[in-house]
Amino acid sequence: MSTTKEINWGYNCLTNGIHHGRPEALWNLPLLQAVSIFQRYVLQSIVITRIYNDAVQIVDHNDQFDGAWATRVRELAEEKYDRTLQHKVGELTNYYSSSGWERDQHDLVQWVVEDKLNPGYQPLHSHDSINLLCRILGVRCSIEASN
Repeated sequence: MSTTKEINWGYNCLTNGIHHGRPEALWNLPLLQAVSIFQRYVLQSIVITRIYNDAVQIVDHNDQFDGAWATRVRELAEEKYDRTLQHKVGELTNYYSSSGWERDQHDLVQWVVEDKLNPGYQPLHSHDSINLLCRILGVRCSIEASN
């Protein structure tokens, strides 16, 4: 009997293809909420550690990468974190103040009034999560570390 745990590579923020993001509630917190509830260094530590751990997971299962690559991914993520976070927060802030979001809110009210709200409805921009910040920053840094 094998004790090797099956890996769902869709949870790894550095892999190609479909990214499901990690399923734990922490990773699906809206990024704007996370920025307001976590101290700056806490959110940064969470994101950088996740990216590094995912890099190590790749190293452990792929002979093309080594520990130096995982370390370089982490270093690049540390360098690029503040600017990437600032950009994503700006993008999300612009979205949530847009006329499109205003129309979406109007539709939401109408669905509630008509009792037609889809049970899976989430009022979030598709990039508004810690998962997506990890993915955006991590992929960028893993590509750069590989060059």
